[in-house]
Amino acid sequence: EDAMSRQAQAERERQARNILGQAETEISDKFSQAALTYQNNPVALHLRAMNMLYEAIKERGSMVIVPSTAVETMGLGGTLATAALGGAKAQ
Repeated sequence: EDAMSRQAQAERERQARNILGQAETEISDKFSQAALTYQNNPVALHLRAMNMLYEAIKERGSMVIVPSTAVETMGLGGTLATAALGGAKAQ
């Protein structure tokens, strides 16, 4: 019985590893597709970067340090300053 139990456990682990491997492959494919999309569409990349910043700072008390080159590249100077002033007025 013990040998059969170990064999069944090993089979479950093998199946779980196969499922995880398939998921990794699918995720990798999606990242590759996204990279091609962003490579061919810099506006989409900037919008995604701005969305990531928004998601990071929307929680109260969050702070994100953004390199000045990113702010310049995305034209976020005015946007971030306006958001900061709005937060300061609300307090």
